[in-house]
Amino acid sequence: MISPKLIQILRSRTELTDEEIINTDEAEGWKIIRELDEKKKALQAENYKPTICFTGFGLKEKKDLEKQAIIKGMKPISGVSSSLKYLVIGETPGESKIQKAKEASSKILDRNEFEKLDFSNNP
Repeated sequence: MISPKLIQILRSRTELTDEEIINTDEAEGWKIIRELDEKKKALQAENYKPTICFTGFGLKEKKDLEKQAIIKGMKPISGVSSSLKYLVIGETPGESKIQKAKEASSKILDRNEFEKLDFSNNP
């Protein structure tokens, strides 16, 4: 018999009917969930874009750099988080962003180093 927990998970994550769920055994139910998880991970990997944040630039220059980052296959974000891949610093960078980027093991680049990056074909 299938557990109530698995029934709840299958209802929330699949389009199986209650009858189909009840006729599924525990092992088959978990197999369905594992397959869904694998598909989700594969899709996330396929759509992965390195995150990048700019600090110390004027508004217009920052917007231009963010557009360049998108063209290069990156995802601009406004703040430093543990998932930040690159922090690009301008003339007046925010010291707290630099410190957080170091703590997150992000790569800290200047504008010239950023301009050499390209992930449009292979992130």
